[in-house]
Amino acid sequence: MTPHFSGPPPSFNPRLRLLALQAGIVAAFVVLALRLWSMQVVHHEDYVKQAENNRERKIPIVAPRGNILDRHGNVLVDSRPTFSLMVNREDIQDEAETLRILAEEFGVAPEYARQQLRSPAARTRPVEVKSNITDADRAKVSVLDYEHPEFLVELRPQRKYPHGELACHILGYVTEVSEAQLKRPEFDYCRPGDKVGQAGLERFYNRILMGRDGYRRIIVDRRGRFVREIETVPPIAGQDIVTTLDLDLQRVAEERLKALKLNGTIAVMDPRNGEMLALASMPGYDPNLFAGGISRADYARYANDKHKPLRNRAIQDIYPPGSTWKIIMAVAGMRAGVLKPTDRLLCGGGINVGGRHVRCMGSHGTPPLSTAIAKSCDGWFYRLGIKLGLDNLRTYASELGAGEYTGIDLPNEFKGYIPSLELKAATVRRTMPNATPAQYRWTDADSVYASIGQAMVRPTPLQMLRSVAGIAMRGEFHTPHFLLEARPTQERPGVTFKDQVKRIELPDDYWEAVIEGMWGAVNAGGTASGSALRDPETGFEMCGKTGTAQVVSKLKASKLEERDHSWFVGFGPREKPEIAAISLVEHGGFGAKASAPNVRAVFEVWLRKKKGLPVQVGAAEAPGPVRPAARPTPRPQTPAQTPAR
Repeated sequence: MTPHFSGPPPSFNPRLRLLALQAGIVAAFVVLALRLWSMQVVHHEDYVKQAENNRERKIPIVAPRGNILDRHGNVLVDSRPTFSLMVNREDIQDEAETLRILAEEFGVAPEYARQQLRSPAARTRPVEVKSNITDADRAKVSVLDYEHPEFLVELRPQRKYPHGELACHILGYVTEVSEAQLKRPEFDYCRPGDKVGQAGLERFYNRILMGRDGYRRIIVDRRGRFVREIETVPPIAGQDIVTTLDLDLQRVAEERLKALKLNGTIAVMDPRNGEMLALASMPGYDPNLFAGGISRADYARYANDKHKPLRNRAIQDIYPPGSTWKIIMAVAGMRAGVLKPTDRLLCGGGINVGGRHVRCMGSHGTPPLSTAIAKSCDGWFYRLGIKLGLDNLRTYASELGAGEYTGIDLPNEFKGYIPSLELKAATVRRTMPNATPAQYRWTDADSVYASIGQAMVRPTPLQMLRSVAGIAMRGEFHTPHFLLEARPTQERPGVTFKDQVKRIELPDDYWEAVIEGMWGAVNAGGTASGSALRDPETGFEMCGKTGTAQVVSKLKASKLEERDHSWFVGFGPREKPEIAAISLVEHGGFGAKASAPNVRAVFEVWLRKKKGLPVQVGAAEAPGPVRPAARPTPRPQTPAQTPAR
C-alpha cells in the first residue's frame, strides 16, 4: 500500500521563506541603488570623462603639396617629411601649465602658442606649435606623455625651397590659412589649420598644389592616450607643376642685380608664346622662413624694410618708363594715323611749350622714325606727342597693354596707369590746392612730358616687356605666364596654360621702322651700342631701347634715391624673335650704363644654352661666352649723335 500524506512536512514554514525572498529582493535593490549612487554621484565626473575620452578619434594626415619644377625638371620647391610638435586642446587639463611647458621645455613663445590653441583649427584637430623639432624635443614628448597627453608628435610635410631666395617672387611661400582668408571665396575649399600659398605660384595655383588629406581613426582612453588604431586612409599628394622658368637665366638675372647693389627687376620671356623664362626682383626674401613658421622678429624685419623685399617689382610697382616709352608712342602714332614710318619730324634741340624750353639731349635735325628711336631724340617725340593728343595716347597705349593687366599667373598684379583728365585732376588737387580751372586742362606741355615716359605715365615693367615683345612679333601679343603643365594624378587631370593671343594690325613696313630703330639703338651707334651682341653662328642680333627716367628735377637731385631710374628693353634675333627681356634698376642712372648690360648678360647665357655649351654664373661678373662680332656697317642714319640715354 502506498503511504498518503495529508499536509506539509513539519519543517516547512511559508512565512519564513517569504521573508527571506523579500529580504533578498530588498538587498539586491539596495546594492543596485548604492551602485547607481556611486556612479551618478560619487564618481560622476570620472565616468563623464571616461565616456568622453574612451572614444574614437579621427586624426588628419596632411597631404604633401605638389612639387614645383623649372622647364628642365630642376626642383624649385618640394615637400619633405619633418616631425612637428602638436597640441590637442581637448586633452589639456591646465592651459597655464601647458603654456609653461611649451615655453620652458620647447622654446615656443607663449603668445604664439596661445594664438594656436585658440584658433578655429584647434576646435577640431591638433594644432602645430613647433615645426621641424629635434630628437631631444621628441624625447621630451615621450617623457611627458602620461601626465600631458595633449602633446603629440606628428610626421608632417614641410615646404622646402632648396635654392633659398632664388626666384622667391615667382614661387611665393606658404603659411597657415587665416580666419579672414577662410571667409573669402578664394579659400572656400580650405579648412582651419591648412597650409596655403600666400604669394607667387604657391598662391595662384594653391588649389592645384594642395592634395587631399588622409586620416587615422583611433581609439583613445579617458586621458586621451592612444589605445588602438581602427583604420588608416593615406593622403593624396597635390599635383606637380612644371613651370616655364629657366633656372640658369633666373640665376644670372638675380646675380646681375645683386652685383649692382641696387633695387630693381629683370624679366625675360619668349615672345612667341608668352612663356616667362625668368623674373628677378631685388631685394628678395627666404621663403623657408615662412614654411617653418616665421618668427615675429623675422616677419617684422621684412615688413618694416623700406626696400620692400616682399614686393614683386615687375608686377606690383609702377615707374616712369623714360625713353623706352617712345616705342609705345611710335606705334600709337601710327595706329592713330598721325604718323607714317617715313615722316621726318623736327628735333630742334627741344621745344618751347608752356612758357619754357624743354630741351633734347642732342640736335638731330629732322630724322625719320627709325633714327629718332635709335638716337632717342626727345625733340622728335615731343612733337609727336602734341600731334597724337591725349585721347589717341590713351586709346592706343592701352591697346598695346600699357596701364592694363597683363594676365600673368601671379597674384596681386597692379594695373598701373597712363595719362587721363581724371588723373591730372587728382594730381592737381593733391599738389596745387589753389589751382585755377585752366590748370585742370590737358595742355601741350602735358603731352610733351608724357611723350618721353615722364609725368603721368606709370606702367609696370612687365607691361612694358609684353608691349615691346608684341611689337617685336609684328603685332602678335601673348599672355605672360609661368605654368607649362600641372601633371595629372589618379584623381585630377593635367592642366596647361591657355594663352590669350591678341593681334594688332599694321602694314609690315610700319613694324619694321620701329624694329629698325631698336636694331640701330644697339648695333648702329645708338644709345645702347656699348652692349651690342651679335652671334654669326646662330644669326642672333640684339635689338633694344634704353630709358633714363627722372625721379626728381636734375637740379635738385643730390642723393642716391633721387638719381634717375635705368631702363632697357630688348629682344633677339631681329627677324624672328625668340627671347625678350627688360631691366629696370632703381636709381641706376643711364639706361645704357646699368640696364642694357643686364639684358645682354641674360642673352649671352641663353645663347650658350641654345648652342649646348656649359653655363657658369657668378655674382661678380656675368658670363661672356658670346663675343660680339665687329660692328657692322651702320645702316643709313643722320650724322647727329646724342649721349647714351
